[in-house]
Amino acid sequence: MNRIRKNIIVCALSAIVLSPLHAFALNKIINIRHWTAPDHTRVVIDASDDIPYTVEKSGKIVRIDFKNTQLPEDLPRELVLKKPGIDKIILEVPSQDAVRVQLMLTDPVAAKVFKLKKIQEKPDRIVIDIEFPEVEKQESKEREQVKVLRKDKIVVIDPGHGGEDPGAVGKRGTQEKRVVLEISRKLRDILNKKKGYRAFLTRNGDYYVPFKKRLKIAREYGADLFLSIHADAFKLRGARGSSVYCLSLRGASSEAARILARNENLADIIGGDPNGESTEESDPIILNMFQTNTINTSKIYGKSVLKHLDRVSQIKFGKVQEAPFRVLKLPEIPSLLIETAYISNPREEKLLRNNQFQMKVARAIASSITEFLPAQPPAPKIVLTRTEKGGDAEKSTAEAVKDDDSPRKEYVVSFSREKSPSTKKSAVTTHTVRKGETLGGIAREHGTTINVLLKLNDMKRKDPLYVGKKVKLPGKETEKGRNAKSSVAKSKTYTYRVKKGDTLDKIAKRCGASVTELCRLNQMKRDDVLYVNRKLRLPSDPSM
Repeated sequence: MNRIRKNIIVCALSAIVLSPLHAFALNKIINIRHWTAPDHTRVVIDASDDIPYTVEKSGKIVRIDFKNTQLPEDLPRELVLKKPGIDKIILEVPSQDAVRVQLMLTDPVAAKVFKLKKIQEKPDRIVIDIEFPEVEKQESKEREQVKVLRKDKIVVIDPGHGGEDPGAVGKRGTQEKRVVLEISRKLRDILNKKKGYRAFLTRNGDYYVPFKKRLKIAREYGADLFLSIHADAFKLRGARGSSVYCLSLRGASSEAARILARNENLADIIGGDPNGESTEESDPIILNMFQTNTINTSKIYGKSVLKHLDRVSQIKFGKVQEAPFRVLKLPEIPSLLIETAYISNPREEKLLRNNQFQMKVARAIASSITEFLPAQPPAPKIVLTRTEKGGDAEKSTAEAVKDDDSPRKEYVVSFSREKSPSTKKSAVTTHTVRKGETLGGIAREHGTTINVLLKLNDMKRKDPLYVGKKVKLPGKETEKGRNAKSSVAKSKTYTYRVKKGDTLDKIAKRCGASVTELCRLNQMKRDDVLYVNRKLRLPSDPSM
């Protein structure tokens, strides 16, 4: 009897001990989520561990089989999505320890399946991207068309994070990806209402865009400026304020900048880019040469952003910070990363959720853009008048000289002939100020001096010289006057050596010339590398 009782106890213990072990040995499908972007639909399968799987594609079905895996009871066995490229997902249990996930596609489109390892709060994931290459191709073509036909200043706005990557999350559950998208949309709309500007977003929905594609979008648009919009976070909830960052090729300007860059650079891995851990870079020497001038220009713009944001909220750092952000690696385009506020700070999290505060931030950034990047106004036909001896008025057309960054324009020139006075002086002519011109440049172009123009136009040196302003020019008196013009036009130039931190804009401003004039004088292009100790010819002494 004792032996029978002993056997019963052993069997019972075996059932209790072995069964849970077998159950616990099974991996689990935790959840299934999806995101939709213009060029792909993404399905994400969250798993309890790194689960082995096999993939089979047949027509409009993608079948993924998991072994030693079970489904939770609360997960529906059929998920109807009705999203681009996919109709629904069916979950099956072909055996006690196996799970089959079937994606029912709307068309036999391309589907890429890959896995992502655990990172931060993200579990192991199996990702299925249903791709629409023809959509991406068309979008790319449209962006290139904008670049070719451009007449306005182009600003590309990059709302950080998105999709799988929520970014920082506030105490009230506010997600960075949603807040920065709202601010970015407002900024885009403000700029698009301004004459001479066109703004575009790298994403306009809740989906993730890899770093590489964000930069590609900016290049395809031919952006004049690239802005990545974010909301900061820190373990100490008292941290607060806005900050502005530009790219650093050597390291970070502070420990805070280093930590922020490290966290932001993980976005590709968290967001689900299969190449997120790629360390592929351009030749650092070539990159450094090209980017030095762009980084310096970005810093100048960053100061303007800080000035305008300071009127909206508190500033965390009074200077533009530097760090090696992957999303700012655009050698040819001035780029900034703007941390609008601290989402980890309860007060600032509340502000970031507020529509009015979002609008204030967007307006501040827009104001800094128009200050740093003045729009070129549309150039309709301009009428120039010249008085000559003789009969009736007659008209003719002439093609203007093409500037570096503007299309050719047609000018209508009107000649009215009348008897000239016996003094042999011609009537005073006028010059219409163009973008980038200075009083010194106009004086040299028309063979006169700044003082003569100031006196003739009743101006002072500090008076603004806005685009479209009519500047009176002295009339031609004699052959001697024409010779004088020639001699002024051939006045001597000054040699200047480029210093660290110089940009063409800064040098031009210092010597009272335009960037176009400097490029013409030095037979260079605006985007040529401005390396230290390079000799430049200047029309006037920069030290004056």
